[in-house]
Amino acid sequence: SHSYVGPDYSVQKNTGKISLEQIDALSVKSFPICMRQLHKALRDNHHLRHGGRMQYGLFLKGIGLTLEQALEFWKKEFIRGKVDAEKFDKGYAYSIRHNYGKEGKRTDYTPYSCMKIIMSNPPSQGDYHGCPFRHSDAELLKQKLQSYKIPPSGVTQILELVKGMHYQLACQKYFELTHDVDDVGFSLNHPNQYFMESQKLLSGGREVKKELSNPGNTQQKTNSQESMNSNSAPTCSNTTADAELEGLEAYFTED
Repeated sequence: SHSYVGPDYSVQKNTGKISLEQIDALSVKSFPICMRQLHKALRDNHHLRHGGRMQYGLFLKGIGLTLEQALEFWKKEFIRGKVDAEKFDKGYAYSIRHNYGKEGKRTDYTPYSCMKIIMSNPPSQGDYHGCPFRHSDAELLKQKLQSYKIPPSGVTQILELVKGMHYQLACQKYFELTHDVDDVGFSLNHPNQYFMESQKLLSGGREVKKELSNPGNTQQKTNSQESMNSNSAPTCSNTTADAELEGLEAYFTED
């Protein structure tokens, strides 16, 4: 009953809708906290280790970044750090093309669901991937929420949910507090769902034009209602896809 059966966000209905110049602003207003954390770490350090590149790269693909945009985005940031253009092209570009199904088995890899982020590949020292509600120290999480201007009462509510291991409910509460709504009206189980719902709300409740004919939205709503009672439990993704993704991860161990 906890399996993830919502949209996989691999079919790029939004392709090219997001420009690279918008990402900084979007990361503050429409990214879930896991992706906001990854974006800031990338901007600050001009690098992300493998787990972060996979989690964030597939999320960006899911919100509409084209392969060309993705290559430009990562390359521009990495060469601001310690990676020169040649090293990027040799060591990193292949894995980005692989994520978009242009290399190897040419599989269209799907963005990670909340369950995959919560349950697999926990971050270690120097990593920024994972779920901050699941993997962050409580005091560090508190400081992060305060820095995001979450009011004290909201921070307390989120920390209580985290204490009860209700990580997705904690993320829903974060959505409510950052969007100034009393009830999100959906059951959160995917970072890309968070982004879509945020954009829908910020644009006055209307879908983005390219999403109007997406049958996945209806399916998503139904799935949300069905999973409402078990929302604190993580949801899981397709086993075959996970196996393929693990195969892909084995290719790219360079940090």
